Amino acid sequence: MKKMLMGFLCFLLFTVPAYAFLYEVQALSKEELKKLSNEQLTDVYTDAVIERRATEVFFTRAGLTPKEYAQFKDLLKFIVRLRQEMVERKIDVPPIEDWVK
Repeated sequence: MKKMLMGFLCFLLFTVPAYAFLYEVQALSKEELKKLSNEQLTDVYTDAVIERRATEVFFTRAGLTPKEYAQFKDLLKFIVRLRQEMVERKIDVPPIEDWVK
């Protein structure tokens, strides 16, 4: 029993810091997106795409819990809202998707 507890604690010691860096992009509402300048909108979009790609790579190697899956879906929804706002403003979307592959 002691060995199992120690093993679990060691597992947590190494996995908890790994989750600390995930989802550092704050999802903004439609109203908040409308207030951003074109440059700010492009920067936020870039950050969100990079965050998504980083998490995809991380979860491909580590697995996905239901809570993390929900967070991932929220990130994808946020990227869609960003793209919609950029289309409305007629901002060219940087080819970040190609750059991070």
